[in-house]
This record gives sequence, structure tokens and C-alpha cells, in this order.
Amino acid sequence: MPTILQLDRISKRFDNIQALDNVSFDLREGETHALVGENGAGKSTLMRILAGIYTDYEGQFLLNGQPVHLHSPRDALSRGIGMIHQELSVMPELTVAENLFLGRQLTNGAGLVDWTKMNRVAAEELHKLGFEHIDVRAPLGNYSLGTQQVVEVLRAILSGARVLIMDEPTSALSPPEIERLIQLIDMLRQSNRSIIYISHFLEEVMRVADRITVLRDGQRVDTVEKSSTTMNQVISMILGREVNAQLPSAVARNAAQTLLSVSGLTADVFTDVNLTVEQGEVVGLYGAIGAGHFDLARALFGLYRYDHGTVRVGDQTFPHNFSAGYAIRHGLAFATESRRQSLFMEQPIFRNVMMPHLHRLGRFFAPARRAELELAAPQITLTGVHPADPLNPVGQLSGGNQQKVAIARWLPFPPKVFVVSEPTRGMDVGAKNEVLSILRKFRNEGYGVLVVSSEPETVLSVSDRIMVMSRGRVVAELPNHNLDKDVLMRLL
Repeated sequence: MPTILQLDRISKRFDNIQALDNVSFDLREGETHALVGENGAGKSTLMRILAGIYTDYEGQFLLNGQPVHLHSPRDALSRGIGMIHQELSVMPELTVAENLFLGRQLTNGAGLVDWTKMNRVAAEELHKLGFEHIDVRAPLGNYSLGTQQVVEVLRAILSGARVLIMDEPTSALSPPEIERLIQLIDMLRQSNRSIIYISHFLEEVMRVADRITVLRDGQRVDTVEKSSTTMNQVISMILGREVNAQLPSAVARNAAQTLLSVSGLTADVFTDVNLTVEQGEVVGLYGAIGAGHFDLARALFGLYRYDHGTVRVGDQTFPHNFSAGYAIRHGLAFATESRRQSLFMEQPIFRNVMMPHLHRLGRFFAPARRAELELAAPQITLTGVHPADPLNPVGQLSGGNQQKVAIARWLPFPPKVFVVSEPTRGMDVGAKNEVLSILRKFRNEGYGVLVVSSEPETVLSVSDRIMVMSRGRVVAELPNHNLDKDVLMRLL
């Protein structure tokens, strides 16, 4: 098969971080080439160069044998390269046909939008792909995420794309939708379109890929034919060592006071979740992006609606679809994975720490600033926020210190259970150790801690036991005794 594009010795830096270091990659006509690696390996950076998003880099980009330098995603698409991002860019309120022709509507001789022709062409193109059941006149938001993704793929094709970059395309899809997407990929390959497939789900990679390129720490480890490798060999290349082929035994449970009990919790993105957190225990909840564990964490705090199941903290069974305020009052705290969504960046540190507790200080009047400072200052010191001046705006702190503030805010009136999502995301080694030490301290003081993460290093370094989620279900519960990353990865 002829080579369509080639990236030769690509390097890219972000300030003092070497994101890519002399990485070479090529794509052949009519193949699906998977790109795999851990978080931070450089996959997204490489693809953003290929899609014209990053324009400042070292190395050479060849398209059909000719050197090119793309200046924007529009430039990339004009040359036949389209990227399907994990977060879809469709507009649910518009019809299916309007989404397919967004920004390039078909017109008649008078220059007006030809709705009849646009609907007819949309229906014909979807029929070619086996999606004749879709009503192109209906709002796209009426359909599932899987159908919306098909529409986004087809929009790129109708825009002239011969190369499709799919970034974690199945992370939010149900099993039937995944099968339909895989069928669509096979059809596209048969029509000589080329696909770059980025995914953490290695079982899918082994199904769809012709070749697999592995990145680690910004460097290319190897490119292999799928037919001549195994999933364990791919995992070994990702990790840089041989994998442990045997799973550890299931966790042995001992009698202790249960602080958090979740039974049969079910929503659109997770199903029949059962878990417990005991007094003086850290439980890790691990999964790839899209496994449903982050939405589960929000549901435990009343921020995501669930269909059925029960949540119990201590001896209190929560009502169905309770509020975040109810969760706080009954002993559950939550630090979200997005610090910018949970903290008020323009507000001082002490105000961020006290925000969930203002109702305790004055039901009818604004609490006195002095009272807030007196309660917040010890917690700021306890969590090691630096600089420790409670009057500093949170937005001026580093990411690690912002995370400490997000944790410190629950200490003036400590809960029974801390739920913490991605507590060390984007931190340097020192800041990570400091935050994880705080969580261990909570455990030692008799609290329950649930750490939710897609970074295996995080849950392995702090958890007493680890629960693994995949496709919205808990698939394993393991004791964290000499547990390796490869064990967790093979369960995704």
C-alpha cells in the first residue's frame, strides 16, 4: 500500500517539557494505524501537529511525498486530513442534515439553502454507511452519542477527508455503538480511507488496527504489525518492561465500620455499581477515560442523576438523586478533577476554603471575614498550601497548591468520606507526593477516602485496594499488594 503521509523526526517542546522527541510516524492508504501509550506519552501532541492545530515544531511533514507545513485545522482539512475529537463538535439542536453540512450548506441557483437537496444527499450518504434508520430532518440531539459520532465522521468525509484521526472514539459509547463504529471503520478502510486510531482500550486496538505505533515519554518505542504481536507485548512496550501474566487474587474483606456503601447504582454511563469504603481506608477507583468512574464520583456527590440504586454514608441512606448540599450535610466531600470548575480563581484562599460552610457560620447574615479566616487558616497550614497567605487569590497558585486548597476546603468541618477525582493531575513529583501524603493522613485519622483516577500510578501509590471500571461496570476488585500497572491495564 502506498504511504499517504509521513512525520519524520518530529520534536515539540512546551516551555521546559519535551512533549515529542524525534518521533517518526507514517500512514498507508486504506489502513487503520493505532497510536497507543500512557497518558502524557505524546499521542495527542503528535496528532495535533498532523491536524494543523500545533504549527510550531521541529522535523518534516510529508503528504503524498511532498513537504507541507499546515497552518490550521482548516488547512489540514483542505488537504484531506480530518480529526474527530473525543469531545464531539456537533450541534445537537440542529438537524442531522444541518450538522452534516455545517458551514458548507448546499445552495440552489439563487444562492439560497436548498433544504430538499441537502436532506436528500444526507439520507443517501447515511444509507451508504448502513444508517438508513436515521431521520435526517430530526434534531441530532434526539440520537445517541454513537449516532452523533457517526454524523461527525461522515461530516469530515463529506468535507473531503481521506485521512481520519479518531481520538478515543469509543470512550463514551455503549457496546452496541462500539460494534457499529468498528463496522464503520471497516467500511471506510475498504473505500481506501486511512484512519489513525488513538485508544486506551487495547482490546479494540487489537481488533481494528493493521499496525500499531507505541509512544512512551514523548518517544517512539516501535511500530509493529498487529498480526505479528499480542496485547501483552503491546502493554510491555507501553510500560517498558515485561508484564505480569497472572492476576492477583480477589481482595479479602475484613470486618470494619463501613463509611460509604454504594449498591446497584445505575445511570446512562454506569451500571450496577457496588462498592464500599471502610473507616481508615483508601479505595482506588481506576478506569480509562470514558469508563464511567468520573460520572460515578459526581453521582455520589449529587451532581449526576442516576436511575436507581442506593448510596449510604455511615448509617444514613441518601434519598434518590439527592443534592450536593445534602451530601455535604451528611458527611461526604468531593474534590472534582477540574480545579477550575470547583475553585473560584479570583477569590482569596480563605474564601475558597470556607465556601461550602458559609451556611454554618451565619444562616441569615454574611459571616464575618474574621470568623472565616480563623477557621480557614489552620487548614491552609495543615495541607501545606504555599504561599500560605490566606488572602492570596487561588488563581495565583500552582496547580498542586490549588489542589491542596480543594482538599483543605473540607477540613473545617470534616466529612466521613472524601471522594477525590484525579488528585495529582498535572503536578510535578514533589506536589504529587505532598497531596498523596495528605490523603494518607486522612486514612490514618480514620476517614474513608475514594480516589478516582485514570492514572494507574496514582491509585497504586495511595490505595489499600483498587476497583477497576471498564465500560461503566466494575470488573475487578484487587488488593494493592505488589500490584503492577500491567494488571490494571489488562482489565480495561
